[in-house]
Amino acid sequence: MVRWRVALFCIVVIAMFTALSGCGGGDGEGEFPDIPVGVNLIENPSFEQWEEYVPAGWELKQIAGKGKKPNMFGKSTSQMKSGKFSFYLRGLFDTEKWMVLTQRILVRPGYDLYFSAEIKCENIKRNRGQKDNANIYVRFLDARGERLRDRYYADAYTRRRLGTGDWQRNIEKVEIPSEARYAEIGLINEMTGYLYFDDVEVMLLERTKWNREETEYVTFYYLEGHPLPEGAIEEQTRFMNFIVDLCGIRVEEKIKYYYYPSEARFMQILGTRKYKQRPFWNKKELHTIVPVEQHAMVHMVLVDLGYPPIGLAKGFVFALRGKYTGWNPHLLAKRFLVNKMIPSLYRIVDEETMKKSNWAITVPAWASFCTYLVDTYGMEAFIKFYRECNGVKEAGPFNDLFVKDFEKEFKIVDRGWRLYVLRVMTEESLDSLDFNLPPIPTFGEEEIDTMDVPEPDTNARLK
Repeated sequence: MVRWRVALFCIVVIAMFTALSGCGGGDGEGEFPDIPVGVNLIENPSFEQWEEYVPAGWELKQIAGKGKKPNMFGKSTSQMKSGKFSFYLRGLFDTEKWMVLTQRILVRPGYDLYFSAEIKCENIKRNRGQKDNANIYVRFLDARGERLRDRYYADAYTRRRLGTGDWQRNIEKVEIPSEARYAEIGLINEMTGYLYFDDVEVMLLERTKWNREETEYVTFYYLEGHPLPEGAIEEQTRFMNFIVDLCGIRVEEKIKYYYYPSEARFMQILGTRKYKQRPFWNKKELHTIVPVEQHAMVHMVLVDLGYPPIGLAKGFVFALRGKYTGWNPHLLAKRFLVNKMIPSLYRIVDEETMKKSNWAITVPAWASFCTYLVDTYGMEAFIKFYRECNGVKEAGPFNDLFVKDFEKEFKIVDRGWRLYVLRVMTEESLDSLDFNLPPIPTFGEEEIDTMDVPEPDTNARLK
Protein backbone atom coordinates (compact mmCIF):
# COMPACT_ATOMS: atom_id res chain seq x y z
CA MET A 1 0.00 0.00 0.00
CA VAL A 2 2.82 2.42 0.90
CA ARG A 3 4.71 1.67 -2.32
CA TRP A 4 1.55 2.23 -4.34
CA ARG A 5 1.01 5.65 -2.73
CA VAL A 6 4.65 6.65 -3.33
CA ALA A 7 4.44 5.61 -6.98
CA LEU A 8 1.19 7.56 -7.45
CA PHE A 9 2.74 10.66 -5.83
CA CYS A 10 5.74 10.49 -8.19
CA ILE A 11 3.48 10.19 -11.24
CA VAL A 12 1.47 13.25 -10.16
CA VAL A 13 4.62 15.33 -9.53
CA ILE A 14 6.10 14.40 -12.93
CA ALA A 15 2.82 15.24 -14.65
CA MET A 16 2.64 18.64 -12.91
CA PHE A 17 6.24 19.47 -13.86
CA THR A 18 5.62 18.52 -17.48
CA ALA A 19 2.48 20.67 -17.62
CA LEU A 20 4.25 23.68 -16.13
CA SER A 21 7.13 23.33 -18.56
CA GLY A 22 4.78 23.19 -21.51
CA CYS A 23 2.95 26.40 -20.53
CA GLY A 24 6.10 28.42 -19.89
CA GLY A 25 5.85 28.31 -16.11
CA GLY A 26 9.58 28.09 -15.42
CA ASP A 27 12.46 30.45 -16.01
CA GLY A 28 14.64 28.21 -18.15
CA GLU A 29 15.24 29.13 -21.77
CA GLY A 30 13.93 25.79 -23.02
CA GLU A 31 10.65 26.11 -21.11
CA PHE A 32 9.23 28.93 -23.23
CA PRO A 33 6.99 28.14 -26.19
CA ASP A 34 8.21 28.95 -29.67
CA ILE A 35 6.44 32.23 -30.50
CA PRO A 36 6.95 33.70 -34.00
CA VAL A 37 8.51 37.16 -34.23
CA GLY A 38 7.02 39.86 -36.45
CA VAL A 39 3.71 38.01 -36.90
CA ASN A 40 0.29 39.15 -35.69
CA LEU A 41 -0.58 36.96 -32.69
CA ILE A 42 -4.21 38.07 -32.34
CA GLU A 43 -7.01 35.66 -33.16
CA ASN A 44 -9.84 37.22 -35.20
CA PRO A 45 -8.12 40.66 -35.34
CA SER A 46 -10.74 42.25 -37.61
CA PHE A 47 -13.82 40.89 -35.81
CA GLU A 48 -15.13 38.96 -38.80
CA GLN A 49 -16.18 35.92 -36.72
CA TRP A 50 -18.70 36.24 -33.89
CA GLU A 51 -20.12 34.06 -31.12
CA GLU A 52 -23.44 35.76 -30.37
CA TYR A 53 -22.56 39.30 -29.22
CA VAL A 54 -18.81 38.75 -28.61
CA PRO A 55 -16.14 38.38 -31.35
CA ALA A 56 -14.70 34.87 -31.54
CA GLY A 57 -11.41 34.51 -29.68
CA TRP A 58 -12.15 37.51 -27.45
CA GLU A 59 -13.56 37.81 -23.94
CA LEU A 60 -15.73 40.50 -22.37
CA LYS A 61 -14.71 41.58 -18.84
CA GLN A 62 -15.73 44.21 -16.33
CA ILE A 63 -12.87 46.60 -15.53
CA ALA A 64 -14.52 49.21 -13.31
CA GLY A 65 -17.72 50.55 -11.81
CA LYS A 66 -20.55 49.36 -9.62
CA GLY A 67 -24.19 49.08 -10.54
CA LYS A 68 -26.38 47.36 -13.08
CA LYS A 69 -26.12 49.59 -16.15
CA PRO A 70 -23.12 48.60 -18.34
CA ASN A 71 -21.67 50.47 -21.27
CA MET A 72 -22.94 49.37 -24.67
CA PHE A 73 -20.86 47.14 -26.95
CA GLY A 74 -21.18 44.90 -29.96
CA LYS A 75 -20.89 44.48 -33.72
CA SER A 76 -20.97 47.46 -36.06
CA THR A 77 -22.03 46.88 -39.66
CA SER A 78 -21.86 50.56 -40.65
CA GLN A 79 -18.42 51.61 -39.37
CA MET A 80 -15.45 49.48 -40.36
CA LYS A 81 -11.88 49.94 -41.57
CA SER A 82 -11.74 46.58 -43.36
CA GLY A 83 -13.98 43.57 -43.83
CA LYS A 84 -17.65 43.54 -42.90
CA PHE A 85 -17.61 44.38 -39.19
CA SER A 86 -15.91 46.31 -36.43
CA PHE A 87 -16.34 46.23 -32.64
CA TYR A 88 -17.66 49.21 -30.72
CA LEU A 89 -17.84 50.36 -27.11
CA ARG A 90 -20.29 53.11 -26.22
CA GLY A 91 -20.53 54.94 -22.90
CA LEU A 92 -23.45 57.04 -21.70
CA PHE A 93 -23.48 59.86 -19.18
CA ASP A 94 -25.09 57.53 -16.61
CA THR A 95 -23.13 54.34 -17.30
CA GLU A 96 -22.44 52.50 -14.03
CA LYS A 97 -20.39 49.48 -15.10
CA TRP A 98 -17.57 49.50 -17.65
CA MET A 99 -16.83 46.47 -19.83
CA VAL A 100 -13.68 45.88 -21.90
CA LEU A 101 -12.91 43.40 -24.67
CA THR A 102 -9.77 41.37 -24.01
CA GLN A 103 -7.62 38.63 -25.48
CA ARG A 104 -4.73 36.81 -23.79
CA ILE A 105 -1.62 35.74 -25.71
CA LEU A 106 1.63 34.01 -24.82
CA VAL A 107 4.71 36.26 -24.75
CA ARG A 108 8.44 35.78 -24.34
CA PRO A 109 10.72 37.98 -22.18
CA GLY A 110 13.66 39.59 -23.93
CA TYR A 111 11.48 40.95 -26.72
CA ASP A 112 9.36 44.06 -27.27
CA LEU A 113 5.59 43.84 -27.62
CA TYR A 114 4.16 45.94 -30.45
CA PHE A 115 0.42 46.51 -30.33
CA SER A 116 -1.90 48.67 -32.41
CA ALA A 117 -5.43 49.03 -33.71
CA GLU A 118 -7.48 51.11 -36.08
CA ILE A 119 -9.67 53.32 -33.90
CA LYS A 120 -12.46 55.72 -34.80
CA CYS A 121 -14.12 58.01 -32.24
CA GLU A 122 -17.54 59.65 -32.31
CA ASN A 123 -18.48 62.34 -29.78
CA ILE A 124 -16.10 60.99 -27.14
CA LYS A 125 -16.13 63.24 -24.09
CA ARG A 126 -15.52 62.88 -20.39
CA ASN A 127 -18.53 63.52 -18.20
CA ARG A 128 -18.49 64.03 -14.44
CA GLY A 129 -17.16 61.01 -12.58
CA GLN A 130 -15.83 59.28 -15.69
CA LYS A 131 -12.25 58.24 -16.32
CA ASP A 132 -10.46 59.22 -19.53
CA ASN A 133 -9.50 55.83 -20.96
CA ALA A 134 -10.44 55.43 -24.61
CA ASN A 135 -7.82 53.36 -26.40
CA ILE A 136 -6.12 49.95 -26.51
CA TYR A 137 -3.99 48.75 -23.59
CA VAL A 138 -1.83 45.82 -22.47
CA ARG A 139 -1.36 44.13 -19.09
CA PHE A 140 1.39 41.58 -18.37
CA LEU A 141 0.68 38.41 -16.40
CA ASP A 142 2.87 35.75 -14.78
CA ALA A 143 2.69 31.97 -15.30
CA ARG A 144 -0.30 31.74 -12.92
CA GLY A 145 -2.18 34.39 -14.87
CA GLU A 146 -1.78 37.03 -12.14
CA ARG A 147 -0.83 40.63 -12.91
CA LEU A 148 2.83 41.47 -12.46
CA ARG A 149 1.98 44.89 -11.04
CA ASP A 150 -1.29 46.72 -10.51
CA ARG A 151 -0.21 50.25 -9.62
CA TYR A 152 -1.82 51.42 -12.89
CA TYR A 153 -4.82 50.18 -14.83
CA ALA A 154 -2.44 49.07 -17.60
CA ASP A 155 1.26 48.49 -18.22
CA ALA A 156 1.15 50.34 -21.53
CA TYR A 157 -1.50 51.92 -23.73
CA THR A 158 -1.96 53.87 -26.93
CA ARG A 159 -2.86 57.55 -27.00
CA ARG A 160 -6.27 58.27 -25.53
CA ARG A 161 -8.86 59.38 -28.09
CA LEU A 162 -11.21 62.33 -27.67
CA GLY A 163 -13.87 64.11 -29.71
CA THR A 164 -14.84 62.94 -33.20
CA GLY A 165 -12.34 61.66 -35.72
CA ASP A 166 -11.92 59.28 -38.63
CA TRP A 167 -10.13 55.95 -38.56
CA GLN A 168 -6.55 56.26 -37.32
CA ARG A 169 -4.03 53.56 -36.44
CA ASN A 170 -2.93 53.97 -32.84
CA ILE A 171 0.42 52.32 -32.10
CA GLU A 172 2.48 51.51 -29.01
CA LYS A 173 5.47 49.35 -28.09
CA VAL A 174 6.66 48.16 -24.67
CA GLU A 175 9.37 45.89 -23.29
CA ILE A 176 8.13 42.50 -22.08
CA PRO A 177 9.10 42.12 -18.40
CA SER A 178 11.34 39.22 -17.43
CA GLU A 179 8.60 37.60 -15.29
CA ALA A 180 5.87 37.87 -17.95
CA ARG A 181 4.40 34.77 -19.58
CA TYR A 182 1.19 36.28 -20.96
CA ALA A 183 -0.05 39.61 -22.22
CA GLU A 184 -3.69 40.67 -22.01
CA ILE A 185 -4.72 43.07 -24.76
CA GLY A 186 -7.74 45.18 -23.91
CA LEU A 187 -10.04 47.52 -25.84
CA ILE A 188 -11.48 50.16 -23.51
CA ASN A 189 -13.79 53.18 -23.53
CA GLU A 190 -14.68 54.68 -20.13
CA MET A 191 -16.09 57.91 -21.55
CA THR A 192 -19.33 59.03 -23.16
CA GLY A 193 -19.63 58.36 -26.90
CA TYR A 194 -18.76 55.70 -29.48
CA LEU A 195 -15.31 54.15 -29.92
CA TYR A 196 -14.89 51.74 -32.84
CA PHE A 197 -12.03 49.22 -33.16
CA ASP A 198 -10.77 47.24 -36.15
CA ASP A 199 -7.65 45.42 -37.39
CA VAL A 200 -6.00 44.81 -34.00
CA GLU A 201 -2.34 43.81 -34.28
CA VAL A 202 0.04 42.42 -31.63
CA MET A 203 3.57 41.24 -32.45
CA LEU A 204 6.80 40.25 -30.75
CA LEU A 205 9.77 42.28 -32.02
CA GLU A 206 13.50 41.99 -31.46
CA ARG A 207 14.48 44.32 -28.61
CA THR A 208 16.62 47.35 -29.38
CA LYS A 209 20.00 47.29 -27.61
CA TRP A 210 20.79 50.51 -25.73
CA ASN A 211 23.94 51.85 -24.14
CA ARG A 212 23.34 53.86 -21.00
CA GLU A 213 24.94 56.44 -18.73
CA GLU A 214 23.84 57.07 -15.15
CA THR A 215 23.49 60.44 -13.43
CA GLU A 216 21.88 61.30 -10.09
CA TYR A 217 18.36 61.89 -11.41
CA VAL A 218 18.46 60.61 -15.01
CA THR A 219 19.54 57.45 -16.81
CA PHE A 220 20.47 58.30 -20.42
CA TYR A 221 20.00 55.68 -23.13
CA TYR A 222 21.52 55.89 -26.61
CA LEU A 223 22.18 53.58 -29.54
CA GLU A 224 25.59 52.11 -30.26
CA GLY A 225 27.63 54.59 -32.29
CA HIS A 226 25.15 57.42 -31.63
CA PRO A 227 25.94 58.96 -28.22
CA LEU A 228 24.44 62.25 -27.14
CA PRO A 229 26.37 65.28 -28.46
CA GLU A 230 29.32 66.43 -26.39
CA GLY A 231 28.23 68.42 -23.35
CA ALA A 232 24.53 67.46 -23.64
CA ILE A 233 24.46 65.17 -20.61
CA GLU A 234 26.34 67.75 -18.54
CA GLU A 235 23.90 70.51 -19.52
CA GLN A 236 20.85 68.32 -18.84
CA THR A 237 22.35 67.38 -15.46
CA ARG A 238 22.90 71.05 -14.54
CA PHE A 239 19.29 71.80 -15.41
CA MET A 240 17.92 68.86 -13.42
CA ASN A 241 20.03 69.72 -10.37
CA PHE A 242 18.78 73.31 -10.53
CA ILE A 243 15.11 72.29 -10.71
CA VAL A 244 15.30 69.65 -7.99
CA ASP A 245 17.24 71.96 -5.63
CA LEU A 246 14.94 74.90 -6.33
CA CYS A 247 11.80 72.87 -5.59
CA GLY A 248 13.35 71.10 -2.62
CA ILE A 249 11.73 67.77 -3.51
CA ARG A 250 12.99 64.20 -3.61
CA VAL A 251 12.96 62.38 -6.96
CA GLU A 252 11.29 59.04 -6.24
CA GLU A 253 12.88 57.15 -9.13
CA LYS A 254 15.29 58.03 -11.91
CA ILE A 255 13.94 59.39 -15.17
CA LYS A 256 14.77 57.34 -18.27
CA TYR A 257 15.93 59.53 -21.17
CA TYR A 258 15.95 57.71 -24.54
CA TYR A 259 17.87 59.63 -27.16
CA TYR A 260 17.38 58.83 -30.87
CA PRO A 261 19.85 60.05 -33.52
CA SER A 262 17.13 60.87 -36.08
CA GLU A 263 13.40 60.98 -36.69
CA ALA A 264 13.70 58.01 -39.03
CA ARG A 265 15.34 55.86 -36.33
CA PHE A 266 12.76 57.02 -33.79
CA MET A 267 9.87 55.99 -36.05
CA GLN A 268 11.52 52.68 -36.93
CA ILE A 269 12.13 51.65 -33.32
CA LEU A 270 8.85 52.87 -31.85
CA GLY A 271 6.80 51.77 -34.84
CA THR A 272 5.22 55.19 -35.42
CA ARG A 273 4.35 56.85 -38.73
CA LYS A 274 5.52 60.30 -37.75
CA TYR A 275 7.83 61.83 -35.18
CA LYS A 276 6.48 63.31 -31.98
CA GLN A 277 8.42 63.35 -28.73
CA ARG A 278 6.96 60.65 -26.50
CA PRO A 279 6.72 61.01 -22.70
CA PHE A 280 5.45 58.03 -20.70
CA TRP A 281 4.51 59.52 -17.37
CA ASN A 282 3.70 56.32 -15.48
CA LYS A 283 7.11 54.84 -16.40
CA LYS A 284 8.94 58.19 -16.13
CA GLU A 285 10.35 57.73 -19.63
CA LEU A 286 11.07 60.28 -22.34
CA HIS A 287 11.77 59.29 -25.96
CA THR A 288 13.16 62.16 -28.03
CA ILE A 289 15.66 63.27 -30.67
CA VAL A 290 16.44 66.39 -28.62
CA PRO A 291 19.80 66.09 -26.80
CA VAL A 292 18.79 68.55 -24.03
CA GLU A 293 15.13 68.79 -22.98
CA GLN A 294 13.57 71.02 -20.34
CA HIS A 295 9.78 71.08 -20.59
CA ALA A 296 8.90 67.39 -20.33
CA MET A 297 11.76 66.77 -17.89
CA VAL A 298 10.32 69.27 -15.38
CA HIS A 299 6.96 67.51 -15.67
CA MET A 300 8.78 64.21 -15.02
CA VAL A 301 10.24 65.63 -11.81
CA LEU A 302 6.81 66.88 -10.69
CA VAL A 303 4.89 63.68 -11.50
CA ASP A 304 5.70 62.31 -8.05
CA LEU A 305 3.76 65.24 -6.54
CA GLY A 306 0.57 64.27 -8.35
CA TYR A 307 -1.67 65.70 -11.06
CA PRO A 308 -3.08 69.17 -10.27
CA PRO A 309 -5.25 71.23 -12.67
CA ILE A 310 -3.65 71.73 -16.08
CA GLY A 311 -3.18 75.48 -15.65
CA LEU A 312 -1.29 75.08 -12.39
CA ALA A 313 0.86 72.23 -13.74
CA LYS A 314 1.68 73.98 -17.01
CA GLY A 315 2.23 77.37 -15.39
CA PHE A 316 4.61 76.00 -12.76
CA VAL A 317 6.73 74.27 -15.40
CA PHE A 318 7.17 77.50 -17.36
CA ALA A 319 7.80 79.41 -14.12
CA LEU A 320 10.61 77.01 -13.20
CA ARG A 321 12.10 77.15 -16.68
CA GLY A 322 11.94 80.92 -16.45
CA LYS A 323 13.94 80.83 -13.20
CA TYR A 324 16.63 78.81 -14.98
CA THR A 325 16.82 80.81 -18.22
CA GLY A 326 16.15 84.28 -16.82
CA TRP A 327 12.83 84.56 -18.69
CA ASN A 328 10.37 86.74 -16.75
CA PRO A 329 6.74 85.65 -17.33
CA HIS A 330 5.45 88.87 -15.72
CA LEU A 331 6.57 90.84 -18.78
CA LEU A 332 4.43 88.87 -21.18
CA ALA A 333 1.55 88.72 -18.69
CA LYS A 334 1.53 92.52 -18.40
CA ARG A 335 1.27 92.92 -22.16
CA PHE A 336 -1.80 90.65 -22.15
CA LEU A 337 -3.28 92.36 -19.08
CA VAL A 338 -2.89 95.83 -20.59
CA ASN A 339 -4.84 94.59 -23.60
CA LYS A 340 -7.45 92.89 -21.37
CA MET A 341 -6.72 89.48 -22.89
CA ILE A 342 -6.36 87.35 -19.73
CA PRO A 343 -9.62 85.95 -18.36
CA SER A 344 -10.07 85.44 -14.63
CA LEU A 345 -7.89 82.51 -13.68
CA TYR A 346 -10.72 81.34 -11.46
CA ARG A 347 -12.71 80.68 -14.64
CA ILE A 348 -10.04 78.51 -16.24
CA VAL A 349 -9.26 76.08 -13.44
CA ASP A 350 -11.43 73.26 -14.75
CA GLU A 351 -9.90 71.04 -17.40
CA GLU A 352 -12.35 71.59 -20.24
CA THR A 353 -12.27 75.41 -20.00
CA MET A 354 -8.49 75.44 -19.91
CA LYS A 355 -8.31 73.23 -22.99
CA LYS A 356 -10.59 75.58 -24.90
CA SER A 357 -8.64 78.71 -23.93
CA ASN A 358 -5.89 80.35 -25.95
CA TRP A 359 -2.84 78.53 -24.60
CA ALA A 360 -0.50 81.24 -25.89
CA ILE A 361 -2.17 83.62 -23.40
CA THR A 362 -3.37 81.48 -20.51
CA VAL A 363 -0.16 79.47 -20.06
CA PRO A 364 2.09 82.56 -19.63
CA ALA A 365 -0.60 83.98 -17.32
CA TRP A 366 -0.48 80.89 -15.12
CA ALA A 367 3.35 80.94 -15.26
CA SER A 368 3.29 84.53 -14.01
CA PHE A 369 0.75 83.69 -11.31
CA CYS A 370 2.78 80.67 -10.11
CA THR A 371 5.91 82.82 -9.98
CA TYR A 372 3.98 85.38 -7.92
CA LEU A 373 2.79 82.71 -5.48
CA VAL A 374 6.30 81.29 -5.04
CA ASP A 375 7.82 84.75 -4.52
CA THR A 376 5.04 85.78 -2.11
CA TYR A 377 4.51 82.66 -0.01
CA GLY A 378 7.70 80.67 -0.56
CA MET A 379 8.53 77.53 -2.53
CA GLU A 380 7.75 75.16 0.34
CA ALA A 381 4.19 76.48 0.72
CA PHE A 382 3.65 76.35 -3.04
CA ILE A 383 4.88 72.73 -3.30
CA LYS A 384 2.58 71.75 -0.45
CA PHE A 385 -0.38 73.33 -2.27
CA TYR A 386 0.65 71.74 -5.59
CA ARG A 387 0.77 68.30 -3.98
CA GLU A 388 -2.60 68.73 -2.25
CA CYS A 389 -4.20 69.68 -5.58
CA ASN A 390 -3.62 66.17 -6.92
CA GLY A 391 -6.76 65.07 -8.75
CA VAL A 392 -8.55 68.43 -8.38
CA LYS A 393 -10.34 69.38 -11.59
CA GLU A 394 -12.87 72.06 -10.59
CA ALA A 395 -12.78 75.62 -9.29
CA GLY A 396 -14.67 74.97 -6.05
CA PRO A 397 -12.36 72.35 -4.51
CA PHE A 398 -9.36 74.25 -5.89
CA ASN A 399 -10.45 77.41 -4.05
CA ASP A 400 -11.07 75.47 -0.81
CA LEU A 401 -7.49 74.15 -0.85
CA PHE A 402 -6.19 77.61 -1.79
CA VAL A 403 -7.90 79.21 1.23
CA LYS A 404 -6.62 76.48 3.53
CA ASP A 405 -2.99 76.87 2.41
CA PHE A 406 -2.76 80.62 1.68
CA GLU A 407 -5.55 81.94 3.95
CA LYS A 408 -7.08 84.05 1.18
CA GLU A 409 -9.69 83.49 -1.51
CA PHE A 410 -8.23 82.58 -4.88
CA LYS A 411 -10.11 85.48 -6.52
CA ILE A 412 -8.52 87.95 -4.09
CA VAL A 413 -4.99 86.71 -4.72
CA ASP A 414 -5.74 86.67 -8.46
CA ARG A 415 -6.58 90.40 -8.30
CA GLY A 416 -3.48 91.07 -6.19
CA TRP A 417 -1.31 89.35 -8.77
CA ARG A 418 -2.79 91.47 -11.58
CA LEU A 419 -2.16 94.72 -9.68
CA TYR A 420 1.39 93.64 -8.91
CA VAL A 421 2.18 92.87 -12.54
CA LEU A 422 0.63 96.11 -13.79
CA ARG A 423 2.40 98.31 -11.22
CA VAL A 424 5.84 96.73 -10.99
CA MET A 425 6.59 95.88 -14.59
CA THR A 426 7.64 99.03 -16.47
CA GLU A 427 7.05 99.91 -20.10
CA GLU A 428 10.82 99.85 -20.60
CA SER A 429 10.77 96.22 -19.51
CA LEU A 430 8.01 95.47 -21.99
CA ASP A 431 10.02 97.01 -24.82
CA SER A 432 12.97 94.77 -24.00
CA LEU A 433 11.06 91.50 -24.09
CA ASP A 434 13.47 88.67 -24.90
CA PHE A 435 11.82 85.29 -25.36
CA ASN A 436 14.29 82.70 -24.10
CA LEU A 437 11.59 80.05 -24.21
CA PRO A 438 10.08 78.59 -27.37
CA PRO A 439 6.69 80.00 -28.41
CA ILE A 440 3.70 78.32 -26.78
CA PRO A 441 1.68 76.54 -29.47
CA THR A 442 -2.10 76.34 -29.66
CA PHE A 443 -3.70 72.94 -30.20
CA GLY A 444 -7.19 71.69 -30.82
CA GLU A 445 -8.96 69.64 -28.17
CA GLU A 446 -8.28 66.35 -29.95
CA GLU A 447 -4.53 67.06 -29.88
CA ILE A 448 -4.27 68.21 -26.28
CA ASP A 449 -1.86 65.44 -25.33
CA THR A 450 0.77 67.02 -27.58
CA MET A 451 0.99 69.80 -24.99
CA ASP A 452 2.99 67.33 -22.86
CA VAL A 453 0.76 67.75 -19.82
CA PRO A 454 0.94 64.67 -17.61
CA GLU A 455 -2.38 62.95 -17.06
CA PRO A 456 -2.85 60.32 -14.35
CA ASP A 457 -3.50 56.68 -15.08
CA THR A 458 -6.98 56.33 -13.74
CA ASN A 459 -6.19 53.63 -11.19
CA ALA A 460 -2.81 55.05 -10.17
CA ARG A 461 -1.89 54.95 -6.50
CA LEU A 462 0.52 57.80 -6.09
CA LYS A 463 3.49 57.43 -3.76
